[in-house]
Amino acid sequence: MDPGLHVKQALNHLNKILAYYPYVAEDGAAVVALTPEDWQVVADAMFYMDTPREVFPEALTAYRMSDDQRTIELTAADGTAITVEVG
Repeated sequence: MDPGLHVKQALNHLNKILAYYPYVAEDGAAVVALTPEDWQVVADAMFYMDTPREVFPEALTAYRMSDDQRTIELTAADGTAITVEVG
């Protein structure tokens, strides 16, 4: 699949999250904030655009929407639970 611009931007944000979370992780969990616009781009690509799983970084082993669709929960390959919220 050749991802469109919206998905490419979401992948850019996800890669930045994956590069950043080790700096804020404590006890196997990390919280990362995105602007409302950037958070929506990621949410759209992951949950509303039928983007195939294989398009997302291999460093993510799982992802889901949480907190009544206000946060995105990611699981990194090292087992870290990453909460992505609007900040």
